[in-house]
Amino acid sequence: MHRSPSSNLFTPFLQQAPLQRPRYRALFNYLQQRILSGELAVDSRLPSTRELAEWLSLSRNTVKQVYEMLQAEGYIETRQGDGSYISAQLTPHRRQQHSRQQPSRQPIRLSTKSTQLQQIRPLYQHNREHLLLPGIPALDQFPWPAWQRSVSHAGRQMKFSQAQHLMGEPALRNEIAGYLSATRGVHCSMEQIMICSGSQQGMQLAFAMLINSGDKVLVEDPGFPGIDGAISNAGGIKVSMPIDRQGCRSDLMLTDQRDARLAFITPSRNFPLGYTLSIERRLQLLQWATDHGSCIIEDDYDSEFRFDGPPLTALQGLSDGHSVIYSGTFSRILHPAIRLAYLVLPVTLVEPFKQMRGFLDGGLASLPQLALADFMSRGYFASHLRRMRKLYQARRTYLRQRVAQCLPDQLQWEPSDGGMHSVFLLPQGSDDQAIVEHAMKLGLGIRPLSYYYDQQAPLAGLVIGFAGYDEAQINQGIERLTTTMARYHSPNTA
Repeated sequence: MHRSPSSNLFTPFLQQAPLQRPRYRALFNYLQQRILSGELAVDSRLPSTRELAEWLSLSRNTVKQVYEMLQAEGYIETRQGDGSYISAQLTPHRRQQHSRQQPSRQPIRLSTKSTQLQQIRPLYQHNREHLLLPGIPALDQFPWPAWQRSVSHAGRQMKFSQAQHLMGEPALRNEIAGYLSATRGVHCSMEQIMICSGSQQGMQLAFAMLINSGDKVLVEDPGFPGIDGAISNAGGIKVSMPIDRQGCRSDLMLTDQRDARLAFITPSRNFPLGYTLSIERRLQLLQWATDHGSCIIEDDYDSEFRFDGPPLTALQGLSDGHSVIYSGTFSRILHPAIRLAYLVLPVTLVEPFKQMRGFLDGGLASLPQLALADFMSRGYFASHLRRMRKLYQARRTYLRQRVAQCLPDQLQWEPSDGGMHSVFLLPQGSDDQAIVEHAMKLGLGIRPLSYYYDQQAPLAGLVIGFAGYDEAQINQGIERLTTTMARYHSPNTA
C-alpha cells in the first residue's frame, strides 16, 4: 500500500494563476491530472478532507465536493473508516496512456476516401480583408432591419411549431416555388423542393443518391473546382467536358459520353467564364439525359444578376422536369452567413431523397428557414435583388472602365451578361498564377483563370470580383493590381 501524498504535491496548485472557473473545479481538474499521470499511484491514500482543506486554505465542503466528484467518475474509492484511496481499477496501461511523457502512439488510420480527397486540388481560402474577391455580395447593402424583423417573426412562429420537416419548412418551400416559377420558368410544386445548408450539402446528397463507385460524372472545363470533392467522395469519376462561347459541348455527350451517369452543368452562366449554354445545346443535353436514363444537375448559382437582358428560362423549365435537378443558393445573393440553398427534385426522386435525408441529418434548423420565408413573403427579398442587380451592373461597368484606363494593354475583358465577377484575359504566355501570388501579397483576392481548368488547355486570365466593393475599393484594388502587373513585367521580377 502506498503512503499518503505530502503537501508538496499540492504546491503547483497553490501557484496556479487564478482562472475563470470555480475553485472546486480547479481542484478537481488538478487531482484528476495527477491521478492520470501516475503521480498519485493506485492504492495511495488521499489526505482527509479536513487536512487538504487546511493545506489549500479552502472550505472543507469544497474539498468534500471534489472527492465526491472523483468518486462518481471512478478515480477514487472510499474504504469504511479508512478514508479515500486512488481506485485500483486504474490500470498501469491507463495511467501510461495519459502520461505527461506522451509515449509514441500509432496515428489514426484514415479511409481511402479521405486519402483521395487530399489529392484533389486545394480550394483558395477566402480572406475577407482582401479586395476584389469573386462571389462576395455587397454586405454593407444587406437590409439588416428588415431581416431582423423577419427573424423576430420566425422566433414567434417557432413557439407554436413542433413539426420536423425533412424537406424543409413548408413556408419557405412555398415561397421558393412561387419565386422560381415567376422568374426562372421552373416547373415545380413546393413538394419537390428540398432545403439544404448550402449548395455543397445539396451536391453531396445528390451524388450519394445518383452515382455508384466508378460511375462517370460530366463537368464543365473550366468549371467550379469545389465540385471535385463531392464527386470523389461519392466514388464517381470526373470527366471534363470542354466549353466554348456557346457553353458546354453537349454535342459530344450524344456521341462520346453515352455511358455517363450524371452531368453537372451551369447552363445560365458558366463558372468562371460566364458563357451561356445555347438553346441548341440545351436541347441536346436534355435529349442525352432522356435517351440514356441519366440525370442533369443544373447549378444556377447567380443567375439573378443578369444585366444584359431579362432572366433566362432555366434548363429545368425546358423539359418535363424528369431528368433535371435544379440547384440554387441564397448565400451568394443575400449573405454568406445565410447558409441556405435548395434542390428542385424530379417527382420520382422526392421520396428517395427524403428518406436519405432522414438518415443523414434529420433536417435543418427552423429559425433561419422561417425567417427567410417571411423575408420573401414581405417583398424584402425581391426588393433587395432589384437594388443589387442595378448596383452590381454599375460596379461591373466601373471596374471595366478602370481596367481599360489603367491596364489597357495587359487585360482584355471577356464578355459576360452578368454575374458577380468579371474575367480579364492576359496576353498569351502570361503566368496568371504568378501574378495572383504577387497580388495576394498586396491584399487582393483575385483568382487565376487557369486554376479553373482541368484537362483542357487553359487560358491565362484574372477572375476579378466587383459585387461586394464600392468605387473607392475598386480604385484601391486596381491600384494594387497595376503595381502587381508592373512588378510582374519588370525584368527583375518576371
